[in-house]
Amino acid sequence: MISPRACRWVVLAALLFAVCVPAAMSLPGLPQAATVSLSSPRAGARAVALTLELEYDMQCGYPGPGPVVIELPAAERVPAALARSQVLLDGHPAVSIAISGHRVEIGLASEPRVICDEIGPGRLTILFSRAAGLGNPLRAGTYTVAVARASTALSAEFTILAA
Repeated sequence: MISPRACRWVVLAALLFAVCVPAAMSLPGLPQAATVSLSSPRAGARAVALTLELEYDMQCGYPGPGPVVIELPAAERVPAALARSQVLLDGHPAVSIAISGHRVEIGLASEPRVICDEIGPGRLTILFSRAAGLGNPLRAGTYTVAVARASTALSAEFTILAA
């Protein structure tokens, strides 16, 4: 038999569960977005800085374990190798970089030793500096950059103007 005090806790827990869980379940997912900007929108431009801003769910601003995989458009001119210092994540050199064609895999910093339990919208800025040597497509048009990190997949478009 349950004591009256224990019964009150069971009823209270049932009320909280009945009220709170459906409300939490009805909340829409946090917004996820990607934007891309170039230092020059001109066709054929060389040594172009490319900035990607990714917004997705993060734990206390930590972007999560890596890598971030970026698929640049086939028409983009990409060097065969990049130095870590040429690709910055939130202003810091990438932990690692691997290139295969137009696919760039960027390692992220390891998880902080102490981290909170809050999950909310966060932003990761990835900058391919001019020193990275990216080159714009030779033809005017709209191009797509695809980005993936764990189960998060985003894409962003940029427009190249005639030279």
